[in-house]
Amino acid sequence: MRISNRVNNIEYAIRDVQTIANKIKEQGHSILQFNIGDPLKFDYEVPSIMQDTLRSQTQLGYYSDSTGDLDVRQKIADYENAKQNLSISNNDVIYFQGVSEGMLFSLLSFLNPGDRILVPGPTYPAYQSIGTAADAEIVAYRCIEEEDWNPDIDDLRSKLTTNTKIVVVINPNNPTGAVYSESTLKKIRDVVGESGATILSDEIYDKLVLEGNYTSYSSITNDVPAIVFNGFSKVYLAPGYRAAYGYVIDTQDQIQDAWEGVRKLCRVRLSPSTPISKAAVAGLSLNPPHLAGLIEKVKSRRDLVVKRLGEIDRISTVIPKAAFYIFPKLDLQGTKWKNDKEFVLDLLQEKHTLMVFGSGFGQEFGKDHFRMVYLANEEVLNEGLTRLADFLQ
Repeated sequence: MRISNRVNNIEYAIRDVQTIANKIKEQGHSILQFNIGDPLKFDYEVPSIMQDTLRSQTQLGYYSDSTGDLDVRQKIADYENAKQNLSISNNDVIYFQGVSEGMLFSLLSFLNPGDRILVPGPTYPAYQSIGTAADAEIVAYRCIEEEDWNPDIDDLRSKLTTNTKIVVVINPNNPTGAVYSESTLKKIRDVVGESGATILSDEIYDKLVLEGNYTSYSSITNDVPAIVFNGFSKVYLAPGYRAAYGYVIDTQDQIQDAWEGVRKLCRVRLSPSTPISKAAVAGLSLNPPHLAGLIEKVKSRRDLVVKRLGEIDRISTVIPKAAFYIFPKLDLQGTKWKNDKEFVLDLLQEKHTLMVFGSGFGQEFGKDHFRMVYLANEEVLNEGLTRLADFLQ
């Protein structure tokens, strides 16, 4: 029996390169890994209040409500209302087992085969993968590298059609580390509002801003409907908890039917993890105790990587303002490498150093780049960058 077409066409570069690295590990080699944004693989830990709550809740082995228990959703609503000056209710919130699950359920519910979804270019590749599984038409709108990877509003406008159902905004951005200004978000809102599409705002890195100010799309959405995703994997350093949530802002009741479809899919998967959900929301705070130290550590490591990359020929980069990714540009002209994927795989084979090829974040706008995670300590970062410099030389 052959694999289905919708699954056979799925690619996910961040994990696909890991399978190659695993084979090299099986041969007895160690790999310096800069491909996955998992703080717990480095010198970080889950906030103590979440750990302590999880220990105290292990007896809660019952099925929770399919969309998350009422107290869990209420804590999320209260937190977002206080953070963004909103007035969402617990009925607007759905608790997910990771933002990836929320993405999957939302795209399956909002999109029919052939519907168009616009994603930023470059983009987090799961949107492309899930869009493929939904048989959607996936179109990237340009983000301008020379303008700190901000969206090209004219390009976005040109790609909106009557068949466009969702426009994805990732802010702060993965893979570029860009942070969009309030004025940029308002321009996106106004352009998308003319089309009747829904904005999906992925805000998983909202408190990991290393410089400048952050604006949530939820605070400026007005009557343009939006789905907002957030969670506990990045800011709250718990990617393995698979704890996240989404909520809708829909003042004109334009997307309630599709959001009910997301609830239906939640019912099919029965229940999220009950004790994990209780532990996760216990950590919610407008000013979590671990955050200042986390930002200081990540910013210091970013600065080291920016400095070292600036000393390497054939590499240029935009300084990321948030998250823990950098997306440098490669000059491969006159080299032995045909493209960024070949470069990254050769780097892995020869120097046992793992990055992600930029075209995995979108062929049109990600090519000739690579993504590096800068979560590791200074010693590991320096060693990886030395290997990269030696490899290029």
